[in-house]
Amino acid sequence: MKGTAVRDARPLAERVYDLVCDDIVNGTLAPGAQLVQDQLAADYGVSRMPVRDVLTRLVHEGMADFIPGRGYFVKVLSYADVIDVYEVRREVEALAIRRFEGRYSPMELARLEMSLVEAEAVTDADFDEIFRTSTDFHLALVAPCPNKYMLHSLQGIWENPVQRRIIRSYKNDGAKAAGVAAKHRRLLGLARAGKTEELIKELASCHTPDT
Repeated sequence: MKGTAVRDARPLAERVYDLVCDDIVNGTLAPGAQLVQDQLAADYGVSRMPVRDVLTRLVHEGMADFIPGRGYFVKVLSYADVIDVYEVRREVEALAIRRFEGRYSPMELARLEMSLVEAEAVTDADFDEIFRTSTDFHLALVAPCPNKYMLHSLQGIWENPVQRRIIRSYKNDGAKAAGVAAKHRRLLGLARAGKTEELIKELASCHTPDT
């Protein structure tokens, strides 16, 4: 199967799903491209059955659209789609922080600092690393929340491949990574100062497209 040089014990459909998502995120499968079951099976060297499951999951996860009578297509992300994703993440993160009143222990602040130092070392063009370090920082920001269901939901939101597509859609203006790290540095400063409402307000500014 394509891209399986390293043995992977996960179910075949899950492995194919990850490969297709990667190809959508990196643009190999372009927005609006038709996803034909037989062609995908041939491209990824698998049978039609796991591909059928993959197509269903892609629609469920917001990575593809199904048009009756026409088939499956790579979803074209609209501005409204991006806003919807940011809105959900913003509100759940704010709720999680309010749940523990923004009170961070020294160890939790140290973890945030370590995550931020790693983010500040990312180069502007490395979108995958921008996404990974942003994910780590935001999940560390809400980690003290005692509501594990809320934390699980936030992790699911960040792990949705639509998030990676959004990062990839950003224009590389030579300062994106630095801009993200600077926002996170402000968030950390407010967390250290125990300014919960200001932290949440600043957090909202991190949930706007291409800023």
